[in-house]
Amino acid sequence: MIKETHECRECGSSNIIKNGHSASGSQQYHCKDCGAHKVLDPEPRGYSEEEKEKILRAYRERGSKRAISRIFGISRNTLNRWLEKRDTKPTQ
Repeated sequence: MIKETHECRECGSSNIIKNGHSASGSQQYHCKDCGAHKVLDPEPRGYSEEEKEKILRAYRERGSKRAISRIFGISRNTLNRWLEKRDTKPTQ
């Protein structure tokens, strides 16, 4: 029988136990040493840089914000925030 060992993301201790599920359904653990309640391997949040570039490229090719948000399933507020960040970057 292979026993899988995990470590606490806060303190690195292997003295952890299962402790229910998060709102998204991921298994949570409780560290008996530091008292942390966390998911061991959380899913990365947000969009990758490649996805952002693909979406911004589509917008630059004459797409409207509404169309881009509908096609890619992102919020227009998110698209606006990305465009503001891109416009405020210093040029080299």
